[in-house]
Amino acid sequence: MTAFEMEDLAARGALLVGILIVLSRLAKAALERLNLPDLLGYLLIGMALRLVEGTGLFRFVDGPQVLSFLAQLGIVALLFRIGLECTPKNLLRRLSGATRIWIANITLSLGAVLGVALFLLDWALLPSLFAAVALTATGIGVSVRIWRHTDQLGSAKGALMLDVAELDDLSGVVLFALLTALVPHLQAGLSADLVGPMALTLGLVLGKMALLALGGLLFAQYLEHPLTHWLHDLQPRPDLMISVLGIGLMVAGLAALLGFSAAIGAFFAGLIFSRDPLSVKIDASFDSLSDLFIPFFFLHVGFALDLSLLFGNLGAVLLLFAAAVVGKGLGSFMPVMNRLRPGSALTFAVALIPRSEITLLVMQRGLDLGVVSPDAFAVVVAVVILTMGTVPLALRLLLPPVTTT
Repeated sequence: MTAFEMEDLAARGALLVGILIVLSRLAKAALERLNLPDLLGYLLIGMALRLVEGTGLFRFVDGPQVLSFLAQLGIVALLFRIGLECTPKNLLRRLSGATRIWIANITLSLGAVLGVALFLLDWALLPSLFAAVALTATGIGVSVRIWRHTDQLGSAKGALMLDVAELDDLSGVVLFALLTALVPHLQAGLSADLVGPMALTLGLVLGKMALLALGGLLFAQYLEHPLTHWLHDLQPRPDLMISVLGIGLMVAGLAALLGFSAAIGAFFAGLIFSRDPLSVKIDASFDSLSDLFIPFFFLHVGFALDLSLLFGNLGAVLLLFAAAVVGKGLGSFMPVMNRLRPGSALTFAVALIPRSEITLLVMQRGLDLGVVSPDAFAVVVAVVILTMGTVPLALRLLLPPVTTT
């Protein structure tokens, strides 16, 4: 390739990326005015890109390859942010109140989705497992905006909801790592001969995760605070945020050397910086960088979605949507019936129904590995979109309006 051709390719790539950034910001601003998740806008832009790509207009540059590369950066930024937003120390203080609800909603959600996928949709074992694990996670950001708008987020019920959602995210990441490690064994189907190798693989993965978690705890306890404050004294914001992100990328790379994906490593990296108040302040300066890269992941998911597949799978979408709603809803409602009034318990359960980031991440990984079919991927993405669209409407009806004096 000549220098002129490389310069031309770079110019076309810059034009594409610039257009996507502007469209993403416009979509976010529009949906925030409607109190709807900005993820919906990013997914819709990705779907539109797929339609444009089919006409040939998207081929003036290798759009899919550019989008795929930026999506990988978006995944790392997304998992780093999810880890950064978790507060394990505060969560441990309230663990007794949230654990029973978390176990119930994870168990019922996993069982309901797995049962529907295997026995009603007749999916193979691996795509059924990926769908079940993906739909255990809670997209709490969908509900938080509504709760904050009605001044309910600071209540005891709102705090409990956030605690359960954090546990959902943590368990979703762990289950995702375990399932990914088991894929080579499960591709051959279940058999008695695989029990030993699968148990060994699970043991090794859990051991590596424990090693990574222990290293993270030691870093957080003894090194993170002095290191962050030294960097804070050494360089002003946003240079401090860039240094913290660099350390996060090092942890992500270390996790990859241990056999995990860089995304899992990015989650642990965010987790080790979540305990320090100064690091939480860094999160504000991380907003701009994460807002730049994270949308590309959702654009990529929307681009990977073949809308034509949904017309032949509308029944599957409705069945899986019902399983996702009933499993997560009942699993969250029943454990709080004796703690909250029926109306409050229902509102609490509905708030935990949405799925978003982790669900899409798990399904995209399954699609990339070739174990989730485009049909199954399309069905689960449609379920995510339905939960993100319907739950805000339901919460507006269930939550009391803000009273002004």
